Amino acid sequence: MIFARSMLLSLVLLGCQARRPQAPDWVRSAPAAAVAAVSFRADWAMEQPRLGDLLESYPLAGRSVDLLLTRARINLCQANGRLTLYLSTPSQPGLDPAYLIQLSGFPDPGKLQVAIANAFAVDGLQSMDNRDHGLFVILDLASAHMRAMVDGEGRVWLGDKAALARLGEPGARNEALAASVAWTSAADVAQGFIRPPELLDDRSGRLPGQLARSLPAGIQSVAWGMSPGSGQDPFNGFELAMTGSDAAVQRVEPWMQRFLAAVGTNPGSLAQPPELLQEAARIGLRCQLSQEQVDAAMARLDQPRLPCR
Repeated sequence: MIFARSMLLSLVLLGCQARRPQAPDWVRSAPAAAVAAVSFRADWAMEQPRLGDLLESYPLAGRSVDLLLTRARINLCQANGRLTLYLSTPSQPGLDPAYLIQLSGFPDPGKLQVAIANAFAVDGLQSMDNRDHGLFVILDLASAHMRAMVDGEGRVWLGDKAALARLGEPGARNEALAASVAWTSAADVAQGFIRPPELLDDRSGRLPGQLARSLPAGIQSVAWGMSPGSGQDPFNGFELAMTGSDAAVQRVEPWMQRFLAAVGTNPGSLAQPPELLQEAARIGLRCQLSQEQVDAAMARLDQPRLPCR
């Protein structure tokens, strides 16, 4: 596999390492307990008939989103709207991973709150960021009590009451996570992150632990992004970035090469040579892949299959 390499040493010379990397809101607002996430631009996600496949392991997630949008008459397909699924390790051995859904990008949070309050019964309060927010009953089953909450920034959170309760846990800014996501494009219609160190003790079998074990020790965060080709273009933009210790980043470059070699064995010739970007504590990959190659890339990341069209 031939790389078009760009060593970003000029960033160091300019002192840019001291600057905090910019991360989108769905990353900055990620729950402290989140170990992985998949995020979609809403206007694209709502048009995908196969998007439900991505939530097949979490059937109540898709059902709850549908109930909320339908009964409250919410249009998520607006400028900057996003749908994000966050996963956390189980709170107890033997349980499934916990998850939360975030709907964001609403232009009028006050109107949104009224629409939800008119459509669903209230069920107490949830504390977040030193404020109390109303919980609204979306769905009650023996196995789960799905609730919705609108936070102080106008984001809607959906999840089981126990998962929502963890939103009140304090969390420090994750610089490694922000740095990896900053090397993917905000224009990608689908994005995600994985935090390998937090996955190594997971025994649920439903989180990307195999990926975490395959990476060198010291890799702190993995981020990916995908944008489908336009029109008749058969290629899709794909990005992968990792952050960690200097030594770990040096050791992960052969992993990146094996990753691309494995992906390249699937149908579709690469549209152009992949580009590898590297600095002391961060490494990134940008390439153009066919649908089959995107599927293979996501499988090697232990992530759900993406509908590129």
